[in-house]
Amino acid sequence: MKHEVWISEYNQSPAVSGGATAGRRLQLYDTTLRDGEQTIGVSLDSGRKLEIARLLEDMNVERIEAGMPISSTEDFKAVQLINRTIKNSEVWGFCRCTKQDIDAAVEAGVKSVICEIPTSPFKMKAYGFTLPKVLQSLAEHLAYAKQKGLRTAFFAVDATRTPLEDLKTAYQKAVREGKADEVVLVDTLGVATPETMTFLAKQVKEWVDVPLAAHCHNDFGMAVACSLAAAGAGADTIHVTANGLGEKTGNADIAEIALAASVLYGYQVNLDLGKVRSMSRRVEELTGVRLSPLKPVVGENVFKRETGVVIAQILNYPPAVEGYPPELVGSRREILLSKKSGRSSIQYMLQELGTSLGAPEIDRVLQEVKSLGIKKGGIVTKEEFQDIVTRVHPTSG
Repeated sequence: MKHEVWISEYNQSPAVSGGATAGRRLQLYDTTLRDGEQTIGVSLDSGRKLEIARLLEDMNVERIEAGMPISSTEDFKAVQLINRTIKNSEVWGFCRCTKQDIDAAVEAGVKSVICEIPTSPFKMKAYGFTLPKVLQSLAEHLAYAKQKGLRTAFFAVDATRTPLEDLKTAYQKAVREGKADEVVLVDTLGVATPETMTFLAKQVKEWVDVPLAAHCHNDFGMAVACSLAAAGAGADTIHVTANGLGEKTGNADIAEIALAASVLYGYQVNLDLGKVRSMSRRVEELTGVRLSPLKPVVGENVFKRETGVVIAQILNYPPAVEGYPPELVGSRREILLSKKSGRSSIQYMLQELGTSLGAPEIDRVLQEVKSLGIKKGGIVTKEEFQDIVTRVHPTSG
């Protein structure tokens, strides 16, 4: 890692992790163009999908799920276009366990596909499926995809609400009879805890000897934690989306996963973190889904400071108030003025203006900044600060 970070020393201690994650490679599988597009109100044409795919490729994302070719003419076109254009990332398609879906993926030109089918009693009841029907279908269609020359990953929908023996049977049948190259542990409704994902990932690794991926949703705000728990228990790949996009509350966020995995856990993650914020902003523009300023890594407020006591620390010694520097994720620090400002804030902003004042004048400027901040109920702009300084010390203007 190029940048120094300032994290808890306990993270990699033998008592906590046993050092099991340090240096291990963790791969990212981005599903923004399929699962991310299921975000309410988002509809991406092939051109915008290609632009996002290029952004992901430029960030060194190993796997890009281009979409579900069978779902529409436009989706087929997008998968085909992305497959023809992207050269440095694997391009995957998404299929149900049906021959029509698999044939569409083959026609679109992809070499790798996920094949999904529900395994939980909840989902099977909704579809009118039975477990024997599901087991027969997954084995038959995974084998069919292999006959078509595709690399396959078996995606057990709602795995975290599937009885353990049924889940074991499904994964083993997928690998032994369907010849699946990989399997995916899926928390479709985001209802698992990290402890559950740890347990299930360990179980799956015992049941089948193929690579394991984790696909987690964020209904309880646990997608990132659950994904990393699965990784700690042996998952090789994490499914992510840009800005955490996805149906309802979304999926595990690519920037949060990459930063936490590499910085907190010590995994080898190939993602270019310096490009995540610019990618995030462009995806925000293309999808129309606005980010909370509080969002980790890419949020507007991550490196802004307003409170005087915090600013005093960051000016003296940044590790006192930061776990990682802004440069790591392509950002920079910004100091803002408000009723919460202190003398350090004023002194810093005066330096930015190339102005110096005596202590009494600094105190007067501070009081005016606080008063204006209270009156506005918010931030004092740089222009307003300049006006205050000019009033207090006219020759400074």
